Amino acid sequence: MSTFHIRPLLLDEMTVPLGWAEREGWNPGLNDATPFWQADQTGFLGGYLDDVLIASISAVRYDNSFGFMGFYIVDPEHRGHHYGWQVWCAGLARLDTVACIGLDGVLAQQSNYAKSGFVLAHKNSRFEGKPQQGAGSVQLAAGETRHAIAQVPFEALERFDALHFPTSRGEFLRAWLNEQGHRGQVIVRDGQISGYGVIRPCVSGYKIGPLFAQTTLQARNLILGMCESIEPDALVYIDPPAQNTQAIELLESFGMEMVFETARMYKGGSPELPLASIYGITSFELG
Repeated sequence: MSTFHIRPLLLDEMTVPLGWAEREGWNPGLNDATPFWQADQTGFLGGYLDDVLIASISAVRYDNSFGFMGFYIVDPEHRGHHYGWQVWCAGLARLDTVACIGLDGVLAQQSNYAKSGFVLAHKNSRFEGKPQQGAGSVQLAAGETRHAIAQVPFEALERFDALHFPTSRGEFLRAWLNEQGHRGQVIVRDGQISGYGVIRPCVSGYKIGPLFAQTTLQARNLILGMCESIEPDALVYIDPPAQNTQAIELLESFGMEMVFETARMYKGGSPELPLASIYGITSFELG
């Protein structure tokens, strides 16, 4: 008789759930495996039937204050046998002592996540389009400069990032910024970081995330600046919180269209985040 067991994924095993994510239409980044795994090297759990990986979930522990769950996938051939429930429970158990846990779930599954104590905070919307086509040029405000992300001290960027995320995430951020194909830009105003974004190649087109900015003009300039390096006909994806109406209006002004939404839910209370400055979350898998 086959046996089912759960253990952390090794880095070279991350290609399997990433392949599932591609098949599900989640459009993962081409080089997501290493930075995702670096966020928490025992935070991606695999469910194995004998020695075959058939299910996955991420239960990434950033620190004692915050964790995030995602990558909740069961191979279609093995659905309907409670394997998914077992990896879900294992993920929750791994984060049992974390004060706050977040997730981005499909809207239809909100009631199931609520049974485990998760409460809806807001929706996140995925927009698709080609902002690089006919959107004009970068127009910085007085006193602002734009730089490649490598030109600013990492520690300063980490501090700015932590203002827009529930906790500091230095290990992940360092890997995210330095991964092959990932390119970032920063806007500096009066000697201080005022906005930054990262663009990366995906199975389809490119995703921008995170995208944090203090003004809509900064967000616009970061998007256009990052799109300078991609193909004119490439699709671009950005995932703003639905409550950030200025972000929605900006993306619609580029001719981008919403293609789906997720439910951002938290267990243990919602962190206070400046949603008006979050023009694109980093990823649906890690927050």
